[in-house]
Amino acid sequence: MKSVKFICFMLAMLMLFICLAACNSKNNGSEDTTNVTASYDSERDTVKDTVPTDLNFNGESVTFFVRDDDEIWKNEMDVEKTTNDTLFDAIYYRNTTVEDRLGVEIKQIGQAGNWHSHNSWNSTLRNAVLTKSGDFDAAAIYASTGSALAVEGLYYNVLDVPYVNLDQPWWNQTIRDELTLFDTLYFLGGDIVVTEIANGMCIFYNKELLAELYQTQNINLYDTVNKGGWTIDVMNELVMGAWIDENSDGVTSDGDTVGFMAANANDGGMDCWAAAMGVKTTTVVDGYPTLSVYNEHTVEAFEKVKKLHIGNMGTLKSEESDKTAFSVGNQLFMRDKLNTGSTLRDMQDDYGVLPLPKFDTAQEDYYTTFDNTSSLVVVLSTCQNTEKVGATLELMAAEAYKQVTPAYFEICLQGKYADAPEDAEMYDRILKTFVFDFGFCYSSKSLEGVGGLFRDLTRDIAQVYEANKIKYETALETLIDKLDEVSYLAQ
Repeated sequence: MKSVKFICFMLAMLMLFICLAACNSKNNGSEDTTNVTASYDSERDTVKDTVPTDLNFNGESVTFFVRDDDEIWKNEMDVEKTTNDTLFDAIYYRNTTVEDRLGVEIKQIGQAGNWHSHNSWNSTLRNAVLTKSGDFDAAAIYASTGSALAVEGLYYNVLDVPYVNLDQPWWNQTIRDELTLFDTLYFLGGDIVVTEIANGMCIFYNKELLAELYQTQNINLYDTVNKGGWTIDVMNELVMGAWIDENSDGVTSDGDTVGFMAANANDGGMDCWAAAMGVKTTTVVDGYPTLSVYNEHTVEAFEKVKKLHIGNMGTLKSEESDKTAFSVGNQLFMRDKLNTGSTLRDMQDDYGVLPLPKFDTAQEDYYTTFDNTSSLVVVLSTCQNTEKVGATLELMAAEAYKQVTPAYFEICLQGKYADAPEDAEMYDRILKTFVFDFGFCYSSKSLEGVGGLFRDLTRDIAQVYEANKIKYETALETLIDKLDEVSYLAQ
């Protein structure tokens, strides 16, 4: 366990509060503890968990199976030591907090598990369950590929896992609401998996360029968001008005000042626009997921998104999303993952972050989703001590909410959580807009890719859906039947 380092950390925190200083020594280097404890000035710390305070598991381990072919996946569940990396140090201290309180040791075993190697990763997990090896208690699965394993009975119903309190703000509520079927839920998401935050889609905007381009209008986009007026039509207008034909060639091209940059077709990140427009792949009707991805609203939403990406002179079409124009101040808006903020450390202009725009002002709220390469946490069906695992998961999520998520704000938006209240408020608002429906979760491997209809705006969405309608419907019926059988056998 990391108890000795944790005690040192807490003593340093006490000195921090007494001296109002942000300096603390860790390991062989110096560390600004405000990077990993920015949340101490926020309301997040006031939310209490419901795990009994007298629980102690006497040094027993909780082992996760993780993907390790990317640093953020590799360190998502556990970090062995501090390295003066803002995010990973926050995860380290999250775990020391949990280990010290519960008397557990958090461990992990990693294996390459990206799209090209996910079959091998899934096989390792499958074999561990089928052979009852006891190698893993839980896993951080690849959302779009690991979800398919649910029909094999490899996962434990987390609704039956002690101490996991899904009413708490650190859990993604839409996962519970949309993915519970036959009184069974296999997946957990929220603050515990930082990839959901890192891969959360948003709109970055250049505050200084906005003020320069629209100096007579005094536009405050944070106010616009808060008043419910941030719509795709408003964004379209601002994008159009941002174009400056720097080389006077009459076309939007590299070197121009532009409002937006759009990648060409087959960009997986385009899935977020369907969610933003209030389009759901499936909707729960009488307790069952039903296909709802295609209707008149979907067609109209598709056309609005197409207008922004293809039919707007202020939009520069590119082979892939290029962050250079935004970072040097030549691009007003950039749709990307929150993690993109980590690549903007040297950007001179002040920038902010917005949720994806609404379909219109009548839409109830802002919605976004995270890239389906993000992780979901599962408890394996062979888990021998769900009390220990459940308490560990609950406290890891709670401490991530208090320590990791605010620390990640500093990476995304170049400032301390407590020192940038307007930016922090918008950041929190984006995190609360994440939606994740049944159809999106299972789309890639179980539902014939039905969740990707917005990936290619050059297609006729009506023709695409009608040509595949029977295939989509049959796949959904088959999936529901299999999940019904698995849940029945697990009783």
